[in-house]
Amino acid sequence: MEYGVRRQFNVDWLKNYNWLRYSVSEDSVYCAPCFLFGSRNVDAREKTLVSTAVTKWSNLGKYIKRHIISKCHDGACNSADQFMRIHNGKEPSVLSQLDSGHAALVKRNRHSLQAIIEVIMLCGRQNISLRSHDDENSNFMVLLKDRAVRDPILKAHLESISSPKYTSPAIQNEIIGLCEQAIREHIVEKCNNAVCYSFLADEATDASTMEQIAMVVRFYSESDKMVREDFIGFVTAESTTGEALATKFIDGQRNAGLNIHKMRGQGYDEASNMSGRHRGVQARIKEVVPEAIYIHCKAHSLNLAIVHACREVLVRNMFDTVQQIGFSFNYSAKRLLAFQETLQNDAVAKEEMAKRTKLQNLCETRWASRADALYTFKSAFSTIVDSLEVLEHEGDSKARSYRCSILKFDFIISLVAVEFVIQSILPLNKLLQGKECDLVEASKEASVLIAQLRAERMDDDVWDALYQKAIDLASPHDVRPSRPRIGGRQEHRPNQPAETVSEYWKRALYIPFMDHLTMELQDRLLSANYRFLAQYLIPSLLGQLTAGHVDEIYEGYKTDLSGDRELFRREISRWRTKWSVADDPKPVDLLTTILATNRELYPDIFTCLVILLTMPVSTASAERSFSVMRRVKTYLRSTMSTTRLSGLAMLHSYRHMQLDIEDILDKFAGKKGRTMDFF
Repeated sequence: MEYGVRRQFNVDWLKNYNWLRYSVSEDSVYCAPCFLFGSRNVDAREKTLVSTAVTKWSNLGKYIKRHIISKCHDGACNSADQFMRIHNGKEPSVLSQLDSGHAALVKRNRHSLQAIIEVIMLCGRQNISLRSHDDENSNFMVLLKDRAVRDPILKAHLESISSPKYTSPAIQNEIIGLCEQAIREHIVEKCNNAVCYSFLADEATDASTMEQIAMVVRFYSESDKMVREDFIGFVTAESTTGEALATKFIDGQRNAGLNIHKMRGQGYDEASNMSGRHRGVQARIKEVVPEAIYIHCKAHSLNLAIVHACREVLVRNMFDTVQQIGFSFNYSAKRLLAFQETLQNDAVAKEEMAKRTKLQNLCETRWASRADALYTFKSAFSTIVDSLEVLEHEGDSKARSYRCSILKFDFIISLVAVEFVIQSILPLNKLLQGKECDLVEASKEASVLIAQLRAERMDDDVWDALYQKAIDLASPHDVRPSRPRIGGRQEHRPNQPAETVSEYWKRALYIPFMDHLTMELQDRLLSANYRFLAQYLIPSLLGQLTAGHVDEIYEGYKTDLSGDRELFRREISRWRTKWSVADDPKPVDLLTTILATNRELYPDIFTCLVILLTMPVSTASAERSFSVMRRVKTYLRSTMSTTRLSGLAMLHSYRHMQLDIEDILDKFAGKKGRTMDFF
């Protein structure tokens, strides 16, 4: 039945009966409370205005008076009034009153699950193993039970037999995955809001001999006003071919929610499967995103430059000797004890070693760090000689051969010279591994290092100082400066003619090593691509910006620019004028320039600068994630799946990030039909 507005009558008193409603379809008046809430089992006379239509309008007043005094009318009106009070929220409904017990149950369930989530997050953040051979005595259950001692609701939940406890390994994995998802969503949201991003990746083998790929994104965050390099998880590499890895990288980014078409850079090592021009990962990804330029990791390039330079015969032999002696002391309790006892009696060596009590082994992958090992060996040289002499008298069969190999002037001069040169590379190595470093700064500092090495190569005073240090190190052990016999047809060892011993070692060792190193640094660190020309947009370099550079910058960045070539030229002209009349100091680097650029006034210049800043410098952030992997997945936890590993690694890496536990709880409860009620 349809109800319209009340029919208008000339009887004024009828307006007081606001419970009357007019039916348009039946052209009749009804009592709304009785029609909706009244009983249908009434006398025929009482059905008027309830279920019987009023057809005689002249008798309407009589019907109303008779209906008002009927038994059912007051009850129906009371029911209608109560219904409206409940509807308007003035009174609780019967269902709500009956559901108060259910609300209390939901509150208890959510409290218990929140405690479980918090303990899992604590274990993940602090890298505490959750499981053990006996799950009831695992770290997770022990921490949970300890919390239950002070939490009666959680204690009742754990002691309940009828309801599920939500503490199984499968539930742990599900909650860890939701925590990882929350962290990744926070990172991806910032990355997708950026102008562009670069993708960094590296591979390493975990404790179960599975190939793991660490994925990292580099982008400029306008909200944080800084460059970020954020780890977004591990994926397993079933195959290491270029095609398989490219598919993994693309799928991994898409699954994380990244807008892959914003990728403008790729950063990997120089392995053929990664850097190959036709079938490498970088080539296959460029087929999907042509603007994603490949940049070889500069830290890895620096490492390779040192590796190739250290292939010089004298340098290679010196490193082999240092490595053998380092292993012999560090992996033998007897030899290490002899070294430490001798070191206690050598105050000078003890001070120079700066609280170190062991020799450092030479790292096989990070050659720049070998400077530290060489410095330690040089500082403890006298201690090493004395320790080997003691071990020789005690019957150590190898001590004499080790002692004779280092008590040669060719070893000592090589140790002093190479340690000095590699020490000067350490600052650049640390710079290249920093997240805030950009290609412009990396290239500038690499040029400074090369210029410094070339100047030191030509400076006789530098060599004379190194030669004197070698003499001072050798003289307490009766090692005299000497050179090998010069043969007319000798080809397999340094055979340079020289008038003095110092001149011989300078020509045979120092100059070849310095030349080889500077050449490698020049080739590997100073190579650039077309995007590098955007550095001339930095105000301090605007004087070097030519019209040809402007056109080349436009061609290199045109897919990301908002206007045509002429508009870009006019924007460059305004940019020049801005900094020619500005009284403020001119920015000298990319980040400072971006912070001083108004994006609304100079949109294309801002885009060019951000893309150049976003280009990857090194994959050090991806490599650092492998340190997390080795802490999380040890030989005692080698059966851990990649999904669990990635989640725990994210929790551990971002342990200071605040997560919304209520949101994680809601996602867990709504993910599938749960036995317990959480809503």
